Amino acid sequence: MSMHRVVEQFSRACLLCSTADDLLALTADAASELGFNRVALVHGLWFRRPDRQLVRMDTFGEWADIFIDRRYYLDDPALLACQRTNAAFTWGEVANFIPFGSKQITILAEAERHGLRNGITLPAGVMGEPTGCCSFSCDRSELPSRWRCRAAALIGADAFREARRIHGLPVPLRHLPALSRRKLECLRLIAEGWSDKQIALALGLSPATVCTYVAMLRRDFDVVSRVQLAVEALRFALIGYDDAIP
Repeated sequence: MSMHRVVEQFSRACLLCSTADDLLALTADAASELGFNRVALVHGLWFRRPDRQLVRMDTFGEWADIFIDRRYYLDDPALLACQRTNAAFTWGEVANFIPFGSKQITILAEAERHGLRNGITLPAGVMGEPTGCCSFSCDRSELPSRWRCRAAALIGADAFREARRIHGLPVPLRHLPALSRRKLECLRLIAEGWSDKQIALALGLSPATVCTYVAMLRRDFDVVSRVQLAVEALRFALIGYDDAIP
């Protein structure tokens, strides 16, 4: 079967999946057509805080249990590399994105002993949700052709989208409240960790006025803390991570 047909058939069929098991089986079959014998879709946060709304689906077998028991997810090169790029990458490329040390070497060597010799990973995530990825692996030293890897990335994107749907994501949309220029300035400085007094000095306002703005922002976003305000500002892309963590 041609790569184009595999991708198109999967794209249509995955829309009809109603359970995680059905989607995983369909994804594994499509991956096999492209030359991969293992597949995994996961939210990175699942390993630290398993939750039924978080995605974790795989055909990694015994390796999945070892990965969790030994807490390899803390240093896994593929999971770490997903935080540094938005494009699919081969496991041989992870050193281009993260410092590559003995822990990463140990994890990849152990994975190879369990049949995951080579692979590609596609970062997947949506603003306001935990980051995730879709990985395809094979037990050969050489990956399938470049175009088969590209086809796998397309399948992975569709698969993760439908996995999110099956797990009840996305959460109901919240609308951005109307914010004045002063509120936006206060919000940005709150995200940077400034106190009301510091914000007042920076903006030439009285502390009481800043306190009022902060209270209004809490009401606007329906939250109770400054940390939650910073999270909401990130969720709505009103600030970037560099604003919150210079």
